[in-house]
Amino acid sequence: MYDSNIFIYLFLHTETKINMKKLLLAFAAVLLVNIALSGQCSDLFISEYVEGSGNNKALEIYNPTNAAINLANYRLIRWDNGNITPSDNEITPLPSNLTIASKDVLVIALNLTDPNGTGQTAPIALALQEKADVLLSNGCGDEPGNLRTICFNGDDAISLEKNIAGTWTKIDIFACIGERPTNSQGTNSPTAAWTDLAPFSSIPAGYTTANDGPYFFRYWTQDQTLIRKSSINNGVSVNPQPESWNPSVQWDSLAVDLFDSLGFHTCVCGVVGFDELPETEKLTVYPNPSNDKVSFQSELAISEIIMYNITGQIIAEMKNPLFTKNVRIDTHQIPQGVYSVKLIYKNGGQASRKIIIQH
Repeated sequence: MYDSNIFIYLFLHTETKINMKKLLLAFAAVLLVNIALSGQCSDLFISEYVEGSGNNKALEIYNPTNAAINLANYRLIRWDNGNITPSDNEITPLPSNLTIASKDVLVIALNLTDPNGTGQTAPIALALQEKADVLLSNGCGDEPGNLRTICFNGDDAISLEKNIAGTWTKIDIFACIGERPTNSQGTNSPTAAWTDLAPFSSIPAGYTTANDGPYFFRYWTQDQTLIRKSSINNGVSVNPQPESWNPSVQWDSLAVDLFDSLGFHTCVCGVVGFDELPETEKLTVYPNPSNDKVSFQSELAISEIIMYNITGQIIAEMKNPLFTKNVRIDTHQIPQGVYSVKLIYKNGGQASRKIIIQH
């Protein structure tokens, strides 16, 4: 026979221990979530990179936080041609009189004025000028006084830095500081760029033009517009190791001189609920490279597909009146090369991908 009082005590004591354990586990889970999110959506980062024809160059900076940020404590640095020590005219403080509102962006474009400051000697496209909030630089030469930060080419790294307690700290790095990509001849002239093919900064072993197409078709940081994937919620603060920076991991690529995406940025930081997948992560493209057909599989209803060549010209446009989530296009009549594809969803959202066509 057992004592009922002892049974009741054991039951209540056990129940209390179980509830306490659940409470502690729940507290620990909340703590871990808070720790995980504390480094996310916490400071400015580069959301778009434009390296276009001529002097069409621009950077877009995004504020993922819930508060406006004044730019007095921020600067940009161009790490020219693999240098690890920037010159004074490669370091540009951001305008201290400007503030980026919460979930908003600042677009900085290259501006080249004549010696009297009365005009542009090598103007950028009007479409890019219209997108710019700030026109920066007055010359890309080495002369003293020129602000050369936005004079980047496809082989230059860029960093966004913040003054924290008197120390300049990198809060975002584009490409790899100290590394300069080489072209298919293993040289730096003509200017090369980072690619999505390992080792990313030089031509891979076994790559041939006959089988793989011209190597410069694979360049990502030259003659391209790059958009930070909407799943990225913070900048890169640690410089990548040489031969390790793959731009396709955090960036989507559009063809040269496409500026429509400047002026706004889609980011998970602006979405309610971190568990909601961003649109660019809901899209699968296969096969890629493609021989004669390529399929787009999405979790969202697709309204339209637009394909651009490397010069930014529209070469194919297809409506999808049934708004299906799986669309296949015939590519056997499209010349071999690298193309940018923009998908427009039924809900108005967009996603972009780079595809390679081989025959």
